Amino acid sequence: MNLLILLLVIITIYGARVSSDGHSDYIGRNQTDSIKGIFAIIILFSHMRGYLPPPGENDIVFYSTLVFIDQLMVVMFLLYSGYGVMESLKRNRQKYYDTFLTHRLLKTWLMFAIAVGLYFILALVLGHEYPAKNYIWCWIGWESIGNSNWFVFDILVLYLITYSGLFVANRMRLSLKKCTIIVLVLTFIFDIFLKSSGKDAYWYDTIIAYPVGMLFSLYKPQIEKRARGYRWIMLFLVFTGLFLACRYVSMSDLLKANGATRMVNHLMYISTSSFFAIALVFLTMKLKLDNAALRWLGVNAFAIYILQRLTMILCAEAGLNKHSLVFAAIVIPSTLLIAAIFTASTNRMNAILFKK
Repeated sequence: MNLLILLLVIITIYGARVSSDGHSDYIGRNQTDSIKGIFAIIILFSHMRGYLPPPGENDIVFYSTLVFIDQLMVVMFLLYSGYGVMESLKRNRQKYYDTFLTHRLLKTWLMFAIAVGLYFILALVLGHEYPAKNYIWCWIGWESIGNSNWFVFDILVLYLITYSGLFVANRMRLSLKKCTIIVLVLTFIFDIFLKSSGKDAYWYDTIIAYPVGMLFSLYKPQIEKRARGYRWIMLFLVFTGLFLACRYVSMSDLLKANGATRMVNHLMYISTSSFFAIALVFLTMKLKLDNAALRWLGVNAFAIYILQRLTMILCAEAGLNKHSLVFAAIVIPSTLLIAAIFTASTNRMNAILFKK
């Protein structure tokens, strides 16, 4: 399994370019798709672990890498999403607000619902049974019928939060900066709700990166001005240091703390994802990771994420998960194939249903 990490590293660095002057498109579509492509494959690797036997001596690098990255594998999707929303609002606030529920929220939910329908059919064919509540709440991601769900539930709620913030801001004639503050506050409330609902930490430990992405878009000119020359190195080191410090302190003390200290540690813990994401953005200002393979993976990232468990479930049902490399050799290419078909099909559907 270590070979999979090596292969991903080779694909990642292929065509990579370093520039002392910086890359103007460091957070443009090609670059962000490439970064998302890297993490889409890491998510695929991570989910494969749940179907495989205990790691052997030849799997140490593979499993150690996934343990180190942990939930940070999804953080760039959230930050880039928040950034993209704000960039669209800056271009045409009213038009984007008018179409937000359909072109953002409904479009995302519809693609998710189609995927859930495939899992529903698979469960019927294989005779898998789930609690009744799962069949009801799976359609919004609150429960699962074998599919990955929490990220889609979170992003749907974050879109609703964004729309609510825009609604209030438009009614009160507030600026986009004040609108983003509303979104940030509502996101913290959402975090508290998920935590109090008993959801696992991965449901909420990265969601703050979404409003941080919006803030990055708003203050992008000022940030880029301060990152000129080699000052970006200082910024990169500062945010990397904050990430490591908060990650260590919050994770080591979170369980044994109580009261106000526990809340502070919780805030530090959920903030680490944003520090990591911003540090990575500063890194990509100088290091461009952009090639056709990564861009393709990024374009198909949603389909890879939501459909990967279909092949994993089928392979596990057939007993093909007893040998890790055999399982990977079947799951990875088959997932990429059905993801490409799903993306092409839903793109055509969206072009018809959501005409601009």
